Amino acid sequence: MPGLLERFLRYAEFDTTSDESSGTSPSTPGQTRFLGILRDELISLGMTGVFLGEEGVLYASVPGGTGSTPLGLIAHVDTSPEAPGAGVKPILHENWDGSPIRLEGGVVIDPAECADMRRYLGATIVTSDGRTLLGVDDKAGVAIIMDICSLLASDPSIPHPPLSVAFTPDEEIGRGVDHFDIGRFGARFAYTIDGGPVGEVETQTFNASSADWTFKGRQVHPGSAAGILANSLRAACDAVSMLRAEEMPENSTGMQGYDYPMSLSGNASESRLRMILRDFDGDGLERRKMRLRSIAEAVRARHPGVQVSLDIRDQYRNPGEILNRDRRL
Repeated sequence: MPGLLERFLRYAEFDTTSDESSGTSPSTPGQTRFLGILRDELISLGMTGVFLGEEGVLYASVPGGTGSTPLGLIAHVDTSPEAPGAGVKPILHENWDGSPIRLEGGVVIDPAECADMRRYLGATIVTSDGRTLLGVDDKAGVAIIMDICSLLASDPSIPHPPLSVAFTPDEEIGRGVDHFDIGRFGARFAYTIDGGPVGEVETQTFNASSADWTFKGRQVHPGSAAGILANSLRAACDAVSMLRAEEMPENSTGMQGYDYPMSLSGNASESRLRMILRDFDGDGLERRKMRLRSIAEAVRARHPGVQVSLDIRDQYRNPGEILNRDRRL
């Protein structure tokens, strides 16, 4: 029976990067393969009701359990598309002495910039080799849930409530619960195992939306561009410059929301800007959406030759809004 660390190291090597441009669920074949492996492992552990849906949500139940209220555990299998996820090579830094950790490509993890690392002095820290993500978010959660299933299957005498587990795809691109079947899951209350210090339980998170901009300009030869050229890049840059700098992630802390321009690409003819919006308060998120729409109007007025489109989509809601009405958890 593999231990938790061994299980995580094995899972980390699977490429499960999600892809926002894909129209399938899961959005990438790597997630489908990994979910199939987890399904087979759950069956071999003796879990019941193991089912992998066509859209990539995997369900199972732990045999036994006492009590009338089933409890759920959930983790997502995908990793962020913002950094490479293929060819992950985990490295163990045992008995870490508090010094900076140096990886390939000049990557340095410096505790002076990551104060939380200090709590792990003398422990084993796991990193990638510096070329890729490690994928702790959320392969660690997957490994923990699988380890719980293994432990309870090997020792039925351990008391536990009726326990349901689920693994979802595409959380990193905001689609994690799009195809989640609550009826099949079988638990009305659940914990998501997804990061944070040991022993911490978070009862709130942000309300979340994505904002995708497209700027379509008019390209002509620069030698005869006067009064004709409409530069989409200038329009996109103006949109970013109109955002409130004090409300970006690098300037927000705690429960302060933010507007995050994540990527900008294109040329004079067409440019694309990807953003996410986060706010603990639902009304606050709506105000952020309204502000972006106002910025879009201002950019259109400043660049009349550029077509500006803004697609805002809700991703997930703050569970604290529900928990404030029902504190049974």
